[in-house]
Amino acid sequence: MGKANFVPKFGAISLAQQAGRMASKFPQLRFRLDRNTAIWTGYWLPSPLSDTYQLRISCQLPRRPKIQIISPQLKLAAGKTKLPHVYKEGQLDICVHRPEEWNKHLYIADTIMPWISQWLRFYEYWEQTGNWEGKGTHPENTSHRSREDPAQAERDGKERT
Repeated sequence: MGKANFVPKFGAISLAQQAGRMASKFPQLRFRLDRNTAIWTGYWLPSPLSDTYQLRISCQLPRRPKIQIISPQLKLAAGKTKLPHVYKEGQLDICVHRPEEWNKHLYIADTIMPWISQWLRFYEYWEQTGNWEGKGTHPENTSHRSREDPAQAERDGKERT
């Protein structure tokens, strides 16, 4: 779904740097640090015509950020039996990018947050039409496994449906 255009040539971005960038760009999101996991919660409006969603984004580097839609309960499109582009936990772990499109060298504020808006716009269209307009692969596809962290890819593989 998303694509990062800039990969810095320096080391991984720390959780403190992630928190600072998120606070400056999205002050409406509350931040807390739970051990070595950064967690942001708050309300998100993907576009002026969209519904408002309550989100939780958690990140434990170097793993991918986990994106949860806390509320409202996402509805299925007519005739569909599950949400598209989600991991095993459904709306509590949505898939906004392919494994190679995000890494610990990228800011969540500059990548994940716009991708969440894009995913939600695709979801809203899908709910009405049954057609997912986003590109990419579904998380259950083997091509969707992470190449950067084999242990994470194995763990994610066990979680996918």
